Amino acid sequence: MPINFIFVTDSHHYPSAPEDYGPPKMLTHSRTVMEAAVPKINALQPDFIVHGGDLLCGGSAFDLPWSTYLQSIQEVADVFAGFETPVYYIPGNHDADAQRGTFEAFAKEFPIPETIDVVEVMPRLRLARANIYHQCNPITQGNGVWTDVLDNALREAAEKAYDERCAMLLALHTWVLPNYEPRSTAGLLVGANRLLETVKAYPAIVALFTGHRHMNRLRMYRDFLVVDTACLIGFPMGFRFIQLGDDGYFTTRFHQLDLPELIRASFDRCDVETNNNWQGQIHDRDTEILLPRLREIWR
Repeated sequence: MPINFIFVTDSHHYPSAPEDYGPPKMLTHSRTVMEAAVPKINALQPDFIVHGGDLLCGGSAFDLPWSTYLQSIQEVADVFAGFETPVYYIPGNHDADAQRGTFEAFAKEFPIPETIDVVEVMPRLRLARANIYHQCNPITQGNGVWTDVLDNALREAAEKAYDERCAMLLALHTWVLPNYEPRSTAGLLVGANRLLETVKAYPAIVALFTGHRHMNRLRMYRDFLVVDTACLIGFPMGFRFIQLGDDGYFTTRFHQLDLPELIRASFDRCDVETNNNWQGQIHDRDTEILLPRLREIWR
């Protein structure tokens, strides 16, 4: 049987936001966006959901007051309690508070890994969630750092997964392919090259999932896939529905929220070229592609 799941990221809730801030974000409507996402996702009946981080507007840039930060945590928790399937959260730089750059209050409502957490989300499929801020301050190092601790933990988990014939998905907040295309270094994980060397060496890892840059990008690198996903809070304002087939095929469809006026308002904040960067080409949103590693390990 195929496995179906949702990847959604960068919902950026800001209670009573004073402005929308940089495009394509529509922060003054963040609660509306969250509340529209929950039933839309539930209707697809996924096996599980992965949120790629930045549920909030803490950390740097927004100067979110402490009381508003705590309010935003509770409001997101209340809305996302409506999901009807397990949800796995990855910390983003804006999920930390804006005063000290810690995740302590956030983690009380949203279980996040201290370093790397691996869970068997479905038979023969494991999800590795990485906290790329465990040794750095997300206020000053928003792109995160791939550390010795993370690398060693991933290698150990991937080796075990391969021995047990389980495929592994790696989810982290920031982009990992340096110099792959123009502007790809923006939002790039510090130590990305080291991470890629590890992924190349461990064939149980079939795909990496990221957010942070608010762009839809799908890139096949060697024999594994790197999946970047646009933000929920702005154009194109949606999430990915993903299916992993028994035959090793990866299928994804990008679903926009049922908020046409809000999507249009976000679109109107940028020129067409910039909006095309946010939404990606058609194959960045909707595609079917063979994952050689997935086919091999599930054979």
